[in-house]
Amino acid sequence: MNNAGGINENSRKIWRALKTERENYDTTSLYLERGDKDFRKRKAGQCLILRILREDGWSEPHPFTISCAPEDEILRLTIKRAGAFTSSIVDLKPGTPVKCEGPLGVFCKDIDAREEITMIAGGVGITPFLSVLRHFRNTGATSRMTLFWTNKTIDDVFAADELNEITEELKLRVVHTLSREKEADKYLQPDFPEVLYLPGYATRQVLQTHVDFPRTSFYLCGPPKMQDFVLGELEACGVDPESVEKENFSYQSVK
Repeated sequence: MNNAGGINENSRKIWRALKTERENYDTTSLYLERGDKDFRKRKAGQCLILRILREDGWSEPHPFTISCAPEDEILRLTIKRAGAFTSSIVDLKPGTPVKCEGPLGVFCKDIDAREEITMIAGGVGITPFLSVLRHFRNTGATSRMTLFWTNKTIDDVFAADELNEITEELKLRVVHTLSREKEADKYLQPDFPEVLYLPGYATRQVLQTHVDFPRTSFYLCGPPKMQDFVLGELEACGVDPESVEKENFSYQSVK
């Protein structure tokens, strides 16, 4: 590829694809290297805008959460297939130039200071929380945390082994809710008592069982309908929806 495609090898925004890694049947992690030093200042839970160099120039911009810890030099984006661009990620060749703009976003910016944390994710909305948990694992955080993660089936769950391990290292409980599995408890593993599998959704009954409502700070990331449902359930539990920090893709930089 040459400069006719729009690439400037001296640009600080240019990264290179290192590798791709399948997470499950429709989700892939993309690893990037050799890029912008500004990303060393990023916070857990931030995102970026990605462009890939094609034969005819740079692709359209697409936003993705950075799923690795902010301490990691290799960037990791965990991307669910949802169209032509995202479907092409799994076939991206090592060395392909990509352009990253960021880091962006303010989601989870204050989470390090919280003593009690409740994270609620739907589907690939887990990615900012994976960044947070990987960061907390690196720093040995002492916060008490509960992660609720709703998926349709067990096949949609990824990073399960890693989450299991983190429950042994941090004060973390993981509650998987599987909306299309009536016997979700069959996935329970005695070696990981802080990892639960429940049928259905993160309802008020589920939340009340596992959350210390007066003390915890709430963080929510997922599709709009899922967020609306969870906010309604939290409100029924006495939580002001405005107090819940939500991923709203505003892409405001954190200084």
